[in-house]
Amino acid sequence: MELYWELASRLSGVVTIVVTGLLYGRFITPFLYNQKAVRPVKMIYIGTMSALYFVPYILHGLLAHAFGTLVFLIAIYLYDRRNVEQKIFLALFLYLTEWISWGIIMAPKDFLFRLDMYWGAVFGLTDSVYLGLYLLIQSGGILFRYFLMRFLLDIMNRIYLYKNENMSRKELGLMLAIPLSSITGYYLSVFFSDIYLEDTSRYIQDMHSSYQWIVALYQIISYAALVAAVIFYQDMKKNHRREKENAVLAGQVESLKKHIGEVETLYRDIRGIRHDMGNHIMILEGLFQKDRQEEAIGYLAKLKEQLHEAETEMKTGNPVTDILLTEKKKEAESRGITFRCEFCYPEESEVNAFDISIILNNALDNAIEGVEGCMEPFIRIASYREKNIYMIEVANSLKERIFLEEESGLPQTMKEKNGEHGYGLNNIRRVAQKYFGDLDIEQRDNMFLLQVMLLLEVGNEKKGFDNKALMRDE
Repeated sequence: MELYWELASRLSGVVTIVVTGLLYGRFITPFLYNQKAVRPVKMIYIGTMSALYFVPYILHGLLAHAFGTLVFLIAIYLYDRRNVEQKIFLALFLYLTEWISWGIIMAPKDFLFRLDMYWGAVFGLTDSVYLGLYLLIQSGGILFRYFLMRFLLDIMNRIYLYKNENMSRKELGLMLAIPLSSITGYYLSVFFSDIYLEDTSRYIQDMHSSYQWIVALYQIISYAALVAAVIFYQDMKKNHRREKENAVLAGQVESLKKHIGEVETLYRDIRGIRHDMGNHIMILEGLFQKDRQEEAIGYLAKLKEQLHEAETEMKTGNPVTDILLTEKKKEAESRGITFRCEFCYPEESEVNAFDISIILNNALDNAIEGVEGCMEPFIRIASYREKNIYMIEVANSLKERIFLEEESGLPQTMKEKNGEHGYGLNNIRRVAQKYFGDLDIEQRDNMFLLQVMLLLEVGNEKKGFDNKALMRDE
């Protein structure tokens, strides 16, 4: 029977380690760019903890699990070296969640073991029945702990919205305050329990049954405090993101004001040319009547040059988008990028040229940045209309696939180059949603395709949006 008891104890320990490793991997998956690394990382953790479990006593249980979590962190870092500060926080959170779930389950589990002993004393249960009840309680405990830990990890996964944004060292210091204090408190509870055992040769829960329930309450409070800290941190990241979006948008508003000024200059020049057209014709007639053809030809060439300067290369149906696309085409071609435009402004619609310009400006800036490193860089912009649905498509060559955030479906916003990559797409989405539309991203055959849908004709109760709404926080 001693052998059976030993096998049952070992088996429950191994199953617990495997379950914990699987939950670790499940939790960390959304945070990793290279998700193929999840499987080997789980196996490394399970192997490490199993080795510590079967070798002779070396580390205290708390330290052994801390060592296993550290190995898990190192393995993740070797596969994905981005955002180290976030990985440190997540590893500490996993370690804390493991012990929180353990502390919560120990109270009812200890109660069932006491009940088992009471039944054995009253009914005179045999060793085989004792073993069966032990296995039943252990199996139920493992199953309950699995669902409890999974529930706690799923809550964190849901509230941790910006999984792919970098965590700074200052933010890491702020976020470590609560988990470190919680772990310290748990270490103290274990320390006092061990001291009590050494001094009295009795377990503290045997003498004070409320001890396990107090520990469980402490674990629940610790987890609630950690959740509150993460919610606060995510709100802070949200506000920071919105500030960055508004800063990017403010810069683009200034650029669009410049474009509008250029449109006014263009119209003024055209009106000036038309106003002077009678004088130009009279001068040309005089030159031809006096057989001064060479001067007439030179005058015509100069007049043609002025007319050319007063025109834009792009003809989209709106002077603001004409100038914007002309500038983007020149910028792209100066970088050796093939630029093809089949864009037409939605005439006879209530869509604002300012809003369309924000979409075009952001989309083309991202496209010009996205083609870097491509052998044959290209950008293609097109639009089409189907009744009241207006679609804008911007496609560009792509060197390698871009990692998209799971929640938003947009590329991650932080980039080492300027820290503002991706905020433009959020602004595009805000404009599209203003017209009850949205955007969609596809990556196929080394091509990045952005599609923006706008609903041009809506009921009167949905009209009259203020462009300043784009500049306000939600």
